[in-house]
Amino acid sequence: MSGLTAADFSVMAAYAIAVVSIGVVASRRGAGKEDLLLAARRVPTWAVLLSMIATELSAATFIGVPVVAFHGNWSYLQLAFGALAGKFVLGAYVIPLYHRRGIVTVYEFLEASSGKATRRAAAGAFAGGRILASGVRLFIAALAFSLVTGLSIEATIVVCGALALAYTAVGGIRSVIYTDALQGAVFLVAAIALVLGVSAIEGGAASWLSWAHAEDKTDVFTWAPLFELTSTTGFGTAFVGGFFLTLATHATDHDMVQRLLTARSGRAGGGALALSGLLNFPLSLLFLMIGTGLAHFYLEASTQGLASPDQIVPWFALHELPAGVRGLVFAGLFAAAMSSLDSAVCAIAATWVSDVFPGRSGGDDATRRMRRVSVAVGVLLIAAALLMARVHASLQDGGGGPSLIEFALSSMSILYGGLLGVFARGWWFARKGNDVAGVAALVCGGVIGLFLFLHPTLLGGTRLAWTYWIPLSASITFAIACFPGLRSDRSRRGDTGGS
Repeated sequence: MSGLTAADFSVMAAYAIAVVSIGVVASRRGAGKEDLLLAARRVPTWAVLLSMIATELSAATFIGVPVVAFHGNWSYLQLAFGALAGKFVLGAYVIPLYHRRGIVTVYEFLEASSGKATRRAAAGAFAGGRILASGVRLFIAALAFSLVTGLSIEATIVVCGALALAYTAVGGIRSVIYTDALQGAVFLVAAIALVLGVSAIEGGAASWLSWAHAEDKTDVFTWAPLFELTSTTGFGTAFVGGFFLTLATHATDHDMVQRLLTARSGRAGGGALALSGLLNFPLSLLFLMIGTGLAHFYLEASTQGLASPDQIVPWFALHELPAGVRGLVFAGLFAAAMSSLDSAVCAIAATWVSDVFPGRSGGDDATRRMRRVSVAVGVLLIAAALLMARVHASLQDGGGGPSLIEFALSSMSILYGGLLGVFARGWWFARKGNDVAGVAALVCGGVIGLFLFLHPTLLGGTRLAWTYWIPLSASITFAIACFPGLRSDRSRRGDTGGS
């Protein structure tokens, strides 16, 4: 059995030193609340873009997308078309709106459009939803690292989660963005190294791509049927899922929005978002090619000893790639895991001290509170990862469970459909809503989202594909949020706070 060598550990150590150094240097440029949360709105567009890519392309992408292509074809790419449409809409209208309002966290927008209680409830819903979604990504990263280290998945989850806190709690969003920029670059170089590694062993990419084309494994579009209720394979179904998931994550999730708010203007932030949608195509294709190349390679090569096909990427890297390159791949995987976790910790801490339980004073007090909350969030992320590992195992019992990437994406639907519905009401109507309807909508959206996420287990099979979960819960939540109900005195006097 192959293992990591001194050369591999040297590459990984060099990467770790570079990340920590960048984080420390970035943190010294400011330590107040405004800098921790917004980096003084002076982050260049290129850094915002790289940070966005690094966060979007998590360990779920690095491990999960190749597994989709390994077992099937390239139809996963259909989601990118819906995501691109969603990013163009948000980049043109919503992100500039947030910048014009001068908000620090995205949930400030809801105080103007509905009220303080809705703002606090939405921030709490985001914190819960992001902890669950990031817990899934931590679990997926642990699948790979447990193979390398020989530790159990549970022990690996604890180690990775603890490391993510090392520089996040110190430097805030500035450290997150600049370290993510490096991590995104390492992530992409590692992916390219995997493609080149497969191609070199296979005698060139042309050989396995020719085989893949003959076996229909490079097919992207499924036109008939265009829409399916229980499957995500149809183009229409995938487009709807990608579109609404992007609206939810990139307009209501402060983990994503926080870096767009650090841009120098709304136009710069919107442009970075739109460009990330275009880059999503070649980047997703890169990981699909990895899976297809591995499918061809393992027609002949043995996978004896592989505990799960979900570990096929780290298995290949560990056993087939040369020393040094192998270390680069695992450094890229580590970058994928950390870039998702560090930004989640920072975003949740920011919303907690700004929206859920704002202190009576700012400055150093807010800074200390953010750092204490960051530690608590890290512990909760570890707990969520352990829980989601059990949920995934339960869904896989009896076969037919979701792929890793579907599990990661669907986990985001639990609370994000409710958030999207409440935010959409604020975007759509200028007149201020009311807190009763806003909070009721979020509660209802959460209940619907949780049921949809668990319904394959509760009902013994999937009755509605995950791509419809956010549109369904968001539509119901939007209707509830629009209910006139009891308006505040300010609203009756004609005060407006929406868009």
